Amino acid sequence: MTKSFRIAAFVFVSTGWLQTLAHGQTVSLDFLTKPTLIECEPEGAEPCFRMKFDFVDATGKPVNVQLPSAEQLASHVEVQIDGQAVKPFYAAATAGETDKARPPQTALLLFDVSGSMLKSDLDGQSRFDAAKGAAAEYLKNFSDGQDIVAIVPFDSHNVESTISAAHFVGTRAAAQAELDALPRPEVRNNTALYSAVRAAVEVLRQQHHPGGEPPRLLLLTDGANDVHPQSGDDQGLLAGSGGLAAATAAVQQSGVDVLPIGLGDRKSIDEIAMTRLGTRPPLITFDVNDLRKAFQLVPLSQSGSLTVAIQAPESLGSRTLLAGRIVHFRAKIILPDGSTQVENRQALWVAPPVATPSFEGEATEAEQRAFLADARMDRGSPLLFLRPFFVFVGFAALLAILWFGLPRLLWPERYDNRVARPVRPEYWPGAELPSRREAQPGFRRAPPGFEAAARGARAPMRNPGEHTIVQTVTEFDPNKTRLS
Repeated sequence: MTKSFRIAAFVFVSTGWLQTLAHGQTVSLDFLTKPTLIECEPEGAEPCFRMKFDFVDATGKPVNVQLPSAEQLASHVEVQIDGQAVKPFYAAATAGETDKARPPQTALLLFDVSGSMLKSDLDGQSRFDAAKGAAAEYLKNFSDGQDIVAIVPFDSHNVESTISAAHFVGTRAAAQAELDALPRPEVRNNTALYSAVRAAVEVLRQQHHPGGEPPRLLLLTDGANDVHPQSGDDQGLLAGSGGLAAATAAVQQSGVDVLPIGLGDRKSIDEIAMTRLGTRPPLITFDVNDLRKAFQLVPLSQSGSLTVAIQAPESLGSRTLLAGRIVHFRAKIILPDGSTQVENRQALWVAPPVATPSFEGEATEAEQRAFLADARMDRGSPLLFLRPFFVFVGFAALLAILWFGLPRLLWPERYDNRVARPVRPEYWPGAELPSRREAQPGFRRAPPGFEAAARGARAPMRNPGEHTIVQTVTEFDPNKTRLS
């Protein structure tokens, strides 16, 4: 019976439809991963982006929804890049393995205990207490003997030693005890965000087992990287753009799933840094319910997803021009029943501040085929056939202006005699023609034997016996010139 059910479910999903498990619920798109810059085709210069979504209900739990067929799925999805709508050239849906036992999870909860976490602006609670309450909800789904978790504080003192000594526990009671034992924030504490993330992913990397789920880091903070070694903070803490780059590289090399959670407003939180540090788009909120939703994370192997690939619009330019850019992504999908599902929060893609961004991955074979098919459809447009002609005509017009018009603007006096002048009165119709001038300009007479013949007559040929007489110049002075 179970086997037949699995086969039926597989056939149902392969036709492009996902079963609806929750009717009447508010469903929205949620970014599973942050947008990734991929190479559309080998040695290609066109930048493309890949995004993954899942569908969540009002409580943040994943749900399955009815999707269009596989052939029409891409046409029902729209992605906005900095407000510009772009249709994806590839879209594919995958169903979650809900009938499969949940794999073991390894997680580390990294709590910011800097002084600003004492602010009471989350429904009357301090940021620290609200974060602890959300973490307690997360531990309710803890599976004793299967999951392991460590709960570690960080500020700007003894950062690496504290995180390196993280104690992983395998029971819910022990995890709750670790949560209750967190030290209260102190006013003197600053935020060593970059160093804490780098140390945490290194600890989780050592806990990763091949073939298992990627370890997960949940980062809870309310600010930006703020360290002052001259005021008593640890020496050698990461800071500046170089520190952010080092922490980002550590995250990318570790294979850890990082979800940054910001407690506060976007003005006080370094959203760009949190975007680069996370593998998922950061959640920045002042709402306790949204904070609890952030902890409702289902293993990637069990969550259904929608994978979309798009080509960057021409407004972004080439990959070289993406250096230092911050690109905002939003998405929506139109379901077969006509309803439109929009993402619950936008995602950012942040390029390095100076260098040309590197491709973060390559397009799959299916994505490459879809990209080439989409490019062929674009090349079939009549405007693309006429584009070379328009370019040629434009260059020809530019060359004509530079060749004929520009010199007349720069040197008008040289072209006065070439411009048509009004006809003088003596040449008007009926006027007498002016008489030919009698005086002809004088010419120097030719030497003997070289006289010009009469007009129209042939000059007589010279007799072979006639010699050309060359007379020497008397009183020749070699130092005298024609001008002296």
